[in-house]
Amino acid sequence: MNIACQLYDYIEIACMYKLEVSAVLKSGELKNGKALNTIIDKHGDAPTECIQMRINGNVENIALNEIAQLHAITDNPHFSSVSF
Repeated sequence: MNIACQLYDYIEIACMYKLEVSAVLKSGELKNGKALNTIIDKHGDAPTECIQMRINGNVENIALNEIAQLHAITDNPHFSSVSF
């Protein structure tokens, strides 16, 4: 499942500026960390588009299609909260 281009732009902005963000997953789980990059995770059955985040010193890949909301913790002029 792909996300809309205008929503993908917020992911790219977060990564470009290395913003601290809070990602609320569709499962209800909360992931807080620094947005690093977008990547294609090729592990598993099919390639998955992910945001790479540094969380508690570890790098984690979070599938974009699992994100329900993205909140900017770092103040910035681009966005504060986005719902997917």
